[in-house]
Amino acid sequence: MGTSQTATPRRGRETRLRERRVSVVALVTVVGTILALFEIPPADTPTELWPSLAASFVWTTLVWDGRATPGRELVLHLLAQVVLFVGIAAGFGWDPADATWMALTNVGGGVLMAVVYTRFRPEADWAPATAVAHVGLLASAVLAGAVVALLGGFPHLEIGTVERLQLWWVIRNTVFAYVGGVTFLVLFFAPRRPVEQRAPRWAVVLLVPLGAACLWVTYLDPGLPLTWFLLLPAIVAGSMLTPRGAAAYALGLAAGAALATLNPINQFDYEGFLPGSLIIDLLLTASTFITLQLAILRDQRAVATLELDRQTRNAREQAALLATVFDTMSDGLVVLDPQRRVVMHNSAARQLLGHRIPLGQELRLAPHVDLHGLDEADEGHTQQVVVPLDDGERVLDVGAWPLPGPDRRTVVLFSDVTAQRERLGELASFAGVVAHDLRSPLSSLSGWLEMADDALDEADPAAASSFVRRARTSGDRMHQVIDDWLSYTVQRDGLLAPAEVALKPLVAAVVAPFASAGDDLAPVFDIDVDDSVQADPALTRQLFANLVSNAVKYTPLGDRPQVTIRSVPDDEPGFVRVTVADRGIGLPEGEEERVFQEFHRAPEHAADYTGTGLGLSLCRKIVVRHGGTIRAYNDPDSGTVFDFTLPAA
Repeated sequence: MGTSQTATPRRGRETRLRERRVSVVALVTVVGTILALFEIPPADTPTELWPSLAASFVWTTLVWDGRATPGRELVLHLLAQVVLFVGIAAGFGWDPADATWMALTNVGGGVLMAVVYTRFRPEADWAPATAVAHVGLLASAVLAGAVVALLGGFPHLEIGTVERLQLWWVIRNTVFAYVGGVTFLVLFFAPRRPVEQRAPRWAVVLLVPLGAACLWVTYLDPGLPLTWFLLLPAIVAGSMLTPRGAAAYALGLAAGAALATLNPINQFDYEGFLPGSLIIDLLLTASTFITLQLAILRDQRAVATLELDRQTRNAREQAALLATVFDTMSDGLVVLDPQRRVVMHNSAARQLLGHRIPLGQELRLAPHVDLHGLDEADEGHTQQVVVPLDDGERVLDVGAWPLPGPDRRTVVLFSDVTAQRERLGELASFAGVVAHDLRSPLSSLSGWLEMADDALDEADPAAASSFVRRARTSGDRMHQVIDDWLSYTVQRDGLLAPAEVALKPLVAAVVAPFASAGDDLAPVFDIDVDDSVQADPALTRQLFANLVSNAVKYTPLGDRPQVTIRSVPDDEPGFVRVTVADRGIGLPEGEEERVFQEFHRAPEHAADYTGTGLGLSLCRKIVVRHGGTIRAYNDPDSGTVFDFTLPAA
């Protein structure tokens, strides 16, 4: 709705503007026709003024766009032109038949001029925006004048005759049709240019007296070769003014020439094949053509310069943007010539490869690693390579694609997929753990339930109850496995919500379920944790729960678990160190660091103790995310000690 409301006032303004322009052209038509028919010259000379064909041409361009099929509106406007001419001619006593024929031929000539001109203009607007369109407009005026002359559409001409008078009428009509047509089209339809493209005011002020002086010199003495003076201000005006300014100058000069023609200053006659009066017409046509042609070419150059400047700015902005992207992108990018020599590269490529990339030399990923298959880059080529580094190795996904252009260059893109590859390994291990850790409890659950069913069939409730308890144990084991997976997945990457956490109540809540077993093998806890930490409460609880559960679980069968938990300010200011020690089976030699790896379980204990291999890995991730450290080692007496640091409150 907003677009429609905006478009309606715009169309209204355009309609009112066109109506005003039609009114101006109609007024010019009336005045010019009156002056043309006021005094008819002798039968062997043309009239000094004849604006009918020019007015019809301009009038037609105001009501017809030159592309659509002419409609009823154009026909009505053409009839109005005919009526105006016939009515004025009748007022001067012309024969109605002759007046009607002249009106029809001149109005038709204006339409013919418009139709022919449409074949030359490259754009939708009527104003001649190019040199070709300008030349086409002049040719259209000459052609239309010649057709009207052959049809006897000018005074004293017979239909189909070819005489000297026809040539004179074509020249006289061309002055009005071309000069009037081109100036009004430019003034009506040419776009207004920015102020910086216009001529300075002092130049415009000087052009007026210069043009008037040169016109006066032209009419000063027909015997002197002074007519070329008309061309001097034409060149100056065309070199300095915009097309609209040049059209205004040419129209003013033509009006001055028309007044001079009707004034006694006019001493040119109609003697000879090409009399002096028509030479003035030709010079006036040439003067207008030169002025407008220079202005149009100058305008085209200005528009092209502005467009070039705009494209240059856009190209610079795009180049700066691409350079920023090129230098800041995390993927490595290298451009190679047809001989695989490096043309350019970004800093990420240097970082990913771990060594210098000399320009002008063949690209090598490493001393013994090369790219293969770049010859098939027309179809796109990708491969994965392992680049050895001082601290390990890096897996790169390398893609090569041809660049368009005659240089036949190739762009090579490096992506670091080391983490992805490690993650795929984790997923593969995870799938193995899932298959292993769920298969055993599921099999046990199914077996115990089947045995319970058989016991019920044999009417042995005591045995069935025993089997169900064992099935419940298998179900609890599956529940624990699934809880470990969920805790690992959610808490590994979740957002931290640090807060002040007092360790004493938190640890008491963690150990409470273990200490309340009520049997001789219930764990014994020795707790001394008076410090507070600045950490995520949920993750801190999970950290202690995993370590305590681990200490209780890895106790020799038949022994009572003993767990000691201590906290002290760490040597590093701002941190608290916590130790969780047990009297369990201890760590196999060499497993002190591996126990923190995802899905890793010590081979010596995997068969006797259940687990997913995720608990200690999650502990490390929780501690590291808080900025602390964690380690595991064997107690010299017996058991395992875990100590870690967390930020102090």
